[in-house]
Amino acid sequence: MIGMLAVLVVGSAVGLYGHRPLLWLAERRVDPTILLVGWLVLSIGLVVSTLAMIGLLALPMDQHQSSGLFQLVGGCWTAVTKGTLPAWQQTVAGISLIMAAAIVVRLGKAVASRVRSVRRHAPHVEQLRLLAMSSSAGEPLWVPGRRAMALSIGGRPGVIIASDGLRAQLPPAAVAATLEHERAHLRGHHHALVTVAETLAAALPWCPLLRAAPAATRDLVELAADDQAARRCGPEAVQVALHRMTGQPVLPFGLPMASLLTELRISRLRTSDPRAARRLLRWPGAAAMATGALLLPAATMWLGGNVVLCAVT
Repeated sequence: MIGMLAVLVVGSAVGLYGHRPLLWLAERRVDPTILLVGWLVLSIGLVVSTLAMIGLLALPMDQHQSSGLFQLVGGCWTAVTKGTLPAWQQTVAGISLIMAAAIVVRLGKAVASRVRSVRRHAPHVEQLRLLAMSSSAGEPLWVPGRRAMALSIGGRPGVIIASDGLRAQLPPAAVAATLEHERAHLRGHHHALVTVAETLAAALPWCPLLRAAPAATRDLVELAADDQAARRCGPEAVQVALHRMTGQPVLPFGLPMASLLTELRISRLRTSDPRAARRLLRWPGAAAMATGALLLPAATMWLGGNVVLCAVT
């Protein structure tokens, strides 16, 4: 019981305040890839840990010893439904079951809503994919338009769309940087990361960590794509592209080049060198961030495993 209470307290603290250290690290310009790992792993781990802990609370395993896992679950379910437990434990089990069901239902609704949104735009996206098949691999689909515009659409295959106005209004180096930015979105599966964050936030909007995750994820994928474009094309070219493309229209199914934090991104490119040695720390840093974010679900699974093993042996 002490272990369960400790994990519940830690889980509550992560849900309420877990976003603050990540935002603090972002203000200190920690590599955006490291922060993306932290946001996504921490968010998913929190949801998994919450469901696991609620499940442990709902099953009064200490009251019903059993020699097997299936007999244990059956005995716990019988105890909850037949009213053979103390009143307080029945209340805890009933509330836990309701909470778990509510979370699962909200997750299901959020996923269904996302699927409907994808299907709603599917005809337009599929048409663009078909048109893009005539382009070489990694090359954009050029569309008519006087306004400079570029965006990427995730999926299989990913598509980069750029307007003729991009080539007409930007110098070649800035055009190359813009296209590299969009390729970075596709290589990093940034569209999927944003989708996961938005789905979890839609399902559980009362959790401060999950509520803050979509905006942070959208910002970080832009910074990560800027870094990769600057590394391949130079920071000056990316700055020119951001300056020229500020205010481009945002479509509901793509990630555009210049839509978020334009001034901050330009300032960051001016003051940081994407080719610096700190890039060597990206993957060790991401591994360390993932390890820290996984501590809560790992502790929950360890605790649950011990409780079940004690009950069935």
